[in-house]
Amino acid sequence: MEIQWRLATPADYAELLPLLHDADEDDDRIRSLVTDGHHTSYVWWQEGKMVGAVVMRWGEECGEVEYIAVAEQLRGHGHGKAMLAQMITEARRRGVRSVIVGTDNTALGTIGFYQKAGFRMDHVRPDYFSYIQPPVVNEGILLRDMLVLRYTLV
Repeated sequence: MEIQWRLATPADYAELLPLLHDADEDDDRIRSLVTDGHHTSYVWWQEGKMVGAVVMRWGEECGEVEYIAVAEQLRGHGHGKAMLAQMITEARRRGVRSVIVGTDNTALGTIGFYQKAGFRMDHVRPDYFSYIQPPVVNEGILLRDMLVLRYTLV
């Protein structure tokens, strides 16, 4: 059951959007990033089914993981970590110095996931999620800030 990855094509978008819905509830925003020409989308396939996706914004010095998602039934088996590792390999190939990713301050499991993959806390974007009304509380924590983590390539 080998998983293979490749660049996403317009033929993938119908399947890609629901998968990325776990990363962002705004389908219009997802669709915009996937099709805007400034982001690069990658898909992972296993036995003819899309099982993962990453949307990256590549700059000269830094890449940013905009979205990463693994099919629910495959989570917890190292696929997300492998996808991030592939993006780090791609970053090296592109000659960028670092990769960043942002997540909300209440996503404790996600923060741990990125740290285990080698990302380190970089900075906070205060009140990034203030537009969400009414305010959301997850695990007793008010959703307010975006935490940005960075993987520095050596």
